Amino acid sequence: MTEVIYDFTGNPFVDGGIWALSQLVGKKPGELNKDDLETVIDEVVSLYLTPKWSKNLYQIFPNNPITNNAVKDKKERYSLILIDLINNITNLGDYGDCIACGRRNVVHKSAKDKIPLTGSKKLINYFSYGSEGADYCPACIFAVQFLPLVTYFCANMLLIHSNSDKIMHHWSERAITNIHSQIASNNYTGCLNEGFKNPKNALFHIIQNIILHYDERWYLEKPSIDFYHFTNFNQGPNLVLYPVPTQVFRFLAYIPQHEKFTDWLRIVRRGYKFVDWEKVKEENEYKNNPNNVYERLLSGKSIIRFFIDRKNREALGGWDLLEHYLEEVRDMDEKRIEAIKKVGDELAEYIRSSDDIKTLKKLEMANNYRNYRNILRIVIKKRIENGADEPLFSFDDYVKNLFPEGNLTWRETQDLILFRIYEVLHDWIIQQGVSEELIVNEDEEEVVEDV
Repeated sequence: MTEVIYDFTGNPFVDGGIWALSQLVGKKPGELNKDDLETVIDEVVSLYLTPKWSKNLYQIFPNNPITNNAVKDKKERYSLILIDLINNITNLGDYGDCIACGRRNVVHKSAKDKIPLTGSKKLINYFSYGSEGADYCPACIFAVQFLPLVTYFCANMLLIHSNSDKIMHHWSERAITNIHSQIASNNYTGCLNEGFKNPKNALFHIIQNIILHYDERWYLEKPSIDFYHFTNFNQGPNLVLYPVPTQVFRFLAYIPQHEKFTDWLRIVRRGYKFVDWEKVKEENEYKNNPNNVYERLLSGKSIIRFFIDRKNREALGGWDLLEHYLEEVRDMDEKRIEAIKKVGDELAEYIRSSDDIKTLKKLEMANNYRNYRNILRIVIKKRIENGADEPLFSFDDYVKNLFPEGNLTWRETQDLILFRIYEVLHDWIIQQGVSEELIVNEDEEEVVEDV
């Protein structure tokens, strides 16, 4: 039976280190042995001693021999620590008291100089339950020492953790490739850094990069993905967790293959706040600004209104892309989607055949549920007077599909109907022209319910 040192633990710091070791050695995580671990020590310790890496390391391992100014023989001291850890590593067993792997026993408690966000040794008043540190086995401690190699610099440190081997493999491969480039060019820039300071924007950038640059059938993946934005300073350590909903990842994986992918990029751009687009020359000028599309995707709120350019009466992405968002991310029932689409088509036909752009304006400007229902009632009455063969919608559609929660989600239905009208009447609206008096102030879009 093959003896195994590493298997994934569910601990983001340990698993990140395991993936870094795997990429450095060029073996699968379960194939790593003690000889492999020894071969990477000299290269990585030398890397950590460079100024930029040492600075990043201070945010992850304060008081570590590399980051402690009182230590003179830094390389020798840290290398000896790593070698001692290897000597104490045992293969995975069936049980143990390590809080990470749970399959090996602890030799010594670890403090924050070896494991982020753990104890401070004798300063026990700064750690939970007055403990001097945390219970990690030598193998897990060793793995965490390589965590900086796959950590992304984003003001604080940003760490990705997923149960998807494909995602973690490609991410760690990208990070280690960046390190090899630094070594080859003799230009050491520290942890992977692309100029992001906003962690929410950064994590969507990372996900998009993985999806676009690695040829996988990502839309078939159902990963759990978490981003840990942390610092481990002696004063003011901090951790913020950003879970990425699985359905959001699957939607993002679907978009690049869609013919309206460029429209999605426009939708994302509409989410940025405090940007004067007439003055923008490059992405660096806005990429750290808050983005409502990203923030709402992370918090489970609707982004339907960002598909709609009310000012220019334009439906961005088309119904097909919006429908996929509704089904995948919003988990909207197919019957409800079709009912709303049908009503949008009927209203578009009525507006065009009656040359009634005023009704379109009223549908745009309705600011409460009662007002919106009244507009629909008037259209129903006019359609009957014009000899319409079928009603605008049935009672069941009204109750179950158009306004299933009444006043709580009527804005969602309003936006979807408006989207469909804009899409169907695109050419007609262009022929009509958009007069100044009919322009809807985009600021009004901010006054919507969070659904």
